[in-house]
Amino acid sequence: MRFILVLSLLLWLLPVSGGWAECTCKEPLKPELPSGKANAKEMATAGKEVEDYAKKMKTYRDCLVKCINGADNDLSAVVSGWNYAVDTYNAGKN
Repeated sequence: MRFILVLSLLLWLLPVSGGWAECTCKEPLKPELPSGKANAKEMATAGKEVEDYAKKMKTYRDCLVKCINGADNDLSAVVSGWNYAVDTYNAGKN
């Protein structure tokens, strides 16, 4: 009976986890950098592409940080739930 209680508690905690599974961070494509023989127009175009890349990369990094934080939170919730289940199980054995 206690096993069923512990199992039920763990199954109840499962929906808490999995937030990290929804992370769909997409790394932006790196811009092609001009050679040392580029003209002014090519340099201006490349400069705009690098600026755009930097903005997209910041968004990508922010997404990764959110995913890591979500995974850490999920891990903490599952470990806390497991510890509670073990404590409850052990308390019933006495």
